Amino acid sequence: MKGYDSGKHRFRYTIVAKVILAILLSAASIKLGILGGNIFSKWDKGIIEKIDTETYRSNLRFTLPIIGTIYNSGNVGISLSEHAKETLETIFHFDMNNTPTILCFQSPYFRSFYINDYQKQFAEGMDSKPYFYIAETKESEGTGNKGKNEDKHGLNPTSPSSSIFYTANESDRGGTPENNPITINEIAINNNETSYKIDVKEIMSKSLDIEFDKKGPKVLIYHTHTNESYIKDLKDLNKSGIPNRTTDTRYSVVRVGEELAGILRKKYDIEVIHNATVHNYPSDDGCYGRSLNTATNILKSYPSIKIILDIHRDGLGEKKLRLTNKVNNKEAARVMFVVGTDGTGLEHPKWRENLRLAIRLQQKLNDRYPGLTRPIYISHNRYNQHLANGALIIEVGGDGNTIGECLESAKYLAEVIGEIINNK
Repeated sequence: MKGYDSGKHRFRYTIVAKVILAILLSAASIKLGILGGNIFSKWDKGIIEKIDTETYRSNLRFTLPIIGTIYNSGNVGISLSEHAKETLETIFHFDMNNTPTILCFQSPYFRSFYINDYQKQFAEGMDSKPYFYIAETKESEGTGNKGKNEDKHGLNPTSPSSSIFYTANESDRGGTPENNPITINEIAINNNETSYKIDVKEIMSKSLDIEFDKKGPKVLIYHTHTNESYIKDLKDLNKSGIPNRTTDTRYSVVRVGEELAGILRKKYDIEVIHNATVHNYPSDDGCYGRSLNTATNILKSYPSIKIILDIHRDGLGEKKLRLTNKVNNKEAARVMFVVGTDGTGLEHPKWRENLRLAIRLQQKLNDRYPGLTRPIYISHNRYNQHLANGALIIEVGGDGNTIGECLESAKYLAEVIGEIINNK
């Protein structure tokens, strides 16, 4: 028995010794791993510094095209997911972006209440008036100031749905005012909002102050008013109750931005970052401050970007605004370049460089596709255009244009933008 007990103790000691040895070996392995990693990192530092990161990114985006849109960008949902949402809504009558409709599908009682009692109470609470998103009373880059006419629901029933805010009396105008534009050398400029004298001859006497890098993205496309929408079909043009905002990116300015980006990439071999971050939810208030943050962060990652395009569409508010011109026997949405200045006191000393780009783009479009452009609009607001010498707002059509008409215009926009970049 004594021998048996001693043998039992030796067995236990052996196990304990093995466990301790395993712990020591593990600790030693970790230490050696850290030491080896530090040595390797020192050797590898020179190799890493020599890696062409832009080529690596380009190859990665070419292998997985979705990365080109999503990396450092807002989600662009114009593909299968949006079609799936539409199918679900058609078959089951619920919208993935609208929680109450999903509950309606699950509970007939809830659906009855939502459609009848709730909608009635909601309409009475809102005084049965059509409401739109708050229009900014000024650029309000990050100020968070509310519109003066805002009601208890945080909405403004009288605000226009135009992408840019203007203070002139608009009662006799359609969309952004175009009356009495200055025409110089066949370039039409609407400068009713500022007191600046525009010397087109002097501006055009100089070349563009834009130096493109050999590698890396050259263009950023984003949307301050991300959910501005178009109509699906012309039969909806004069219908009441057709919204001028949507979360369905197939029918919003995001779709136009993606079309423009896609053509620049495929046809003109220009790298583009298209960002679809929603900046104006739940309202337009403060949206330029939010889009400024987005654009600034992207520029930090891609300093090669020299052209920044904020794609919008125009609108009236109560009735739809359709702006078209026939190009190659097809209806195309008319295009307007908006140039911001430092009229509100925000620093923007080189706004004329943006105007120079707008004039060159307008000139090329006018020469090839007469009637496609509207007068360049000079605003006293800055609209984040201080970020680059090639920063512009581009209004593509109005809320009464079909998405097809706007995609048609994207082709011609891509053509002149591509030419300026590749022939700079």
